[in-house]
Amino acid sequence: MNMLAQELRRSFRSWLYFTLGMTATIALFCSFFNFLKADVQLINRILQNFPPEFRAAFGFADVDLSQAEGYISFINGYIVLIGAVYGMKLGVQLLSEEGRRRAVDFLLTKPVRRATVFGSKFATILINLIAQNIIIYLAGILMVTLIIGDSVDPGIYALLSFSSFFVQLFFVGIGLVIAVLAQRIKSVTPIALGVVFFFFIIQLVNESVRDEILSYVTPFAYFQGSDILRTRGYDAGFLLIDLAIFSAFSMFACLIYQKKDFHTA
Repeated sequence: MNMLAQELRRSFRSWLYFTLGMTATIALFCSFFNFLKADVQLINRILQNFPPEFRAAFGFADVDLSQAEGYISFINGYIVLIGAVYGMKLGVQLLSEEGRRRAVDFLLTKPVRRATVFGSKFATILINLIAQNIIIYLAGILMVTLIIGDSVDPGIYALLSFSSFFVQLFFVGIGLVIAVLAQRIKSVTPIALGVVFFFFIIQLVNESVRDEILSYVTPFAYFQGSDILRTRGYDAGFLLIDLAIFSAFSMFACLIYQKKDFHTA
């Protein structure tokens, strides 16, 4: 319990910055809605001049930006991207923390099993992500009501909002594997940004070529806002794939972490 509390304290600052940043992004986009709504016909005509691939990649191909749900779906695409960076960063950071601080020997010479250490870090990740997404959901639905002024189905908004959580799980799994396979990680942020934008670029390519295989490669294709609004739910196949990847990568990382030779010099 003490180890879990310590991990939560150490990760709190990063959690706070990302949560505030995501909340501020929602508030900023919501503040634009009433200005856009006044000239929505003109804006829609302008957007129609962009290639379909471009509109699909940036979240406004199949949604009506004059409607609250469509506009929220558009906003959510950027929240998912920011959340993915945080999930990736969290996965890499927590397992590589002692290595970067050169404190591995101090941690692993304690009378605690490595599985317990991994479990505390893993629990910290889940607690941070769940707390963040609950706050983002509550803050978002409040801002949509107060700033946009239109009523939104709380269930649909929850599906859009919590899609970020499932994308984060995908990147947490990758981050954990990278952290345990690398001998020493000097900086987490470049890795997090590089991996997330690699998969985001795959999604841009996927929207251009419409390749079904690529849709299974990138998590940004699993929970698209336009699909959620159309089907009023998640795609069960993509959801299972996402959870399976997260579970498999997490278990693999746990096994490697228990057997890994740590270099303390």
